[in-house]
Order: sequence, then C-alpha cells, then structure tokens
Amino acid sequence: MNELPKKRSEAAHTATETKEVQKTKTHAEESSAKTTLAMVGFLDLLGFSHRVETVKTEENLLAIAADVEKIRELFEYRSTRKWTNEAHRILDKTVLAFSDCVVIAVSIETEMVKIEGAFDVLGSEIWDIAISQSRCTLGGHFLRGGIDVGSWYYDRSKDVLVSPAMVNAYKLERDRASYPVIAVSDQLYYLLRDHPGRKFYSKDADPFPDQFASFKHPKSGKRIRFINYLRLVAPSLDWQYDKATRDAYMKAPLHSDERDRIMQDGYMRNLSGFFERHKSMILSASRGTRGAVREKYKFLALYHNTELMRFLSNRNDLRVRL
Repeated sequence: MNELPKKRSEAAHTATETKEVQKTKTHAEESSAKTTLAMVGFLDLLGFSHRVETVKTEENLLAIAADVEKIRELFEYRSTRKWTNEAHRILDKTVLAFSDCVVIAVSIETEMVKIEGAFDVLGSEIWDIAISQSRCTLGGHFLRGGIDVGSWYYDRSKDVLVSPAMVNAYKLERDRASYPVIAVSDQLYYLLRDHPGRKFYSKDADPFPDQFASFKHPKSGKRIRFINYLRLVAPSLDWQYDKATRDAYMKAPLHSDERDRIMQDGYMRNLSGFFERHKSMILSASRGTRGAVREKYKFLALYHNTELMRFLSNRNDLRVRL
C-alpha cells in the first residue's frame, strides 16, 4: 500500500535551472563556517532514555540502535541520494544527529528564498518534516521536538555549532512539547501567519491554516502550537492503492469519469489505511502504560480522532479509544 507520498524537491529542481542558482558555490568551494538566519528544529525519540535504561539483552540494544538509524534516514541525515543532497545544497539545509536527536536547519538567506520566497520555502520544509514525522509514527517511532527561527552558526570542519534558535527549539521540546508533537515557537508562528507571501494565495489555497494545531499546556495553561502532521499528510496520499487499481485506471478511457472514480476510490482506501495504521501504532505503544506516559497517548488519541472526523467522519471504527 502506497500510503505516504515520496518526498519531492520540485522547487529545488526549478531553482537549479535558474542562472542565480547555477552560480551558487558548491560546499567544497564554500568556507566550512557559516552564519545565517535559519529555521531550526530539534527532535528526539519519545521514551528513548527509558528504553536504554531498561535494556537487558543485546537484541534489545540493537533494536534501539536500528530505530535511531531509521529516524535519521527519514530525516535525510547523510543521505546518499543525489537529488536529496542537491536540494540540501540549494536550500542550505543541514541535518545533524546526536544519539537519538536530530537537528535540522534551513537557511532563509539563500538564492532559493529570493526566488521562491521565505513563506513557501519554510512551508515546504514544514511539510517535509510532517511527512517524516508521519513515517516515523507509522513505524512506531513517536517523536517530540521544537522549531524556532533565528541565528545559526555551524563550522563543519571543526564541528562547532552555536545557535540561539537551536537552544530555543530545545527548550520548546523540553518545556512545552509535553506530548509527542513538534512544537513551533511563537516567533515562527507569527512570522508565517503575518508573512506577505500569504497574499499570493487565495483563501481556499492558503496553506497556513492547515500547518499547525494547538493545545493548552497541562501545567502552564499556555497555548502550544505544533505541526499538524495528520492534516498536512492526509490530502497528499497517493491514489495508487495497488496494482489492480493502476491497471484499472490505465484501461479506463482518457479524461473519463471512470478514471476519476478509480483515483478517488484508491485515495480513500489509502486514506483509511493511513488512519488505521496510525490508530494501530497508538494502541500498541500505549499498551500497559500508566500515569503521565499514558496521558501522552491519550493526547495522541484525541488528536487522531479530531483529524479523523475531518477526513473520514463516518469511520467510527477507526477512532482510538483509550
């Protein structure tokens, strides 16, 4: 089942065709040290410390290591794919990993931003993070984290990193992301909400309203905004449910209602499978939990059910009941 779309770098491909980006220096030509204004994310694996502390066998240890490696792969750490690395170069994107933590930084002072605009570049990166988070969750790996915008200095040759934005993202992850979500700072939220780039979208096409959801912090009562990965990913699911679906589509007349019906039916089947898998992961992870840990999964269940009502309001069988 093809539930999640492949990550694309169409904007990066477009930029490579422009003279401005063709003149951009390669990493080898650039100084290894760089200071820029960037959107910075700090993400880690929920319950990692507890899992490590309770390791009893080599098999347990290797399973944890495999989970960490998978998360790094999904967030494109040391990717071997040509187009991924090219997109990182054009976006001036850095992905670092420390134990179970992943740090992502995307500059907003690049030729790409000059061409596409900061609103679209940051929005595209938020969408990419949502895709990666969804893939992690559907694999049973629950993440929490924070994202902020601010200064970023990184010297690759010396492994020196100084970034107020990363410190703030870390604080968001520790202090405000009490549930397995990726929280966004007020600064980033208002930057996108009030960005002039939104004016180029009609009200129906404006991507901003779907980018974030929110909740009240259980202790402070403060409203916390986080990446609404279910809302962002669900509309992007593929329609090609299986080989039979593709074959039926190819046999149907061109530009026909039958083809439209086949595509819609395939999409709905993938959508159902997406929420079914998400439900299964929450139930599996929450089994046997108590207290504060169980509250985290109750939160996810509520989030799941809220978004399920938006996309599949008649599918009560896909609701999570904890």
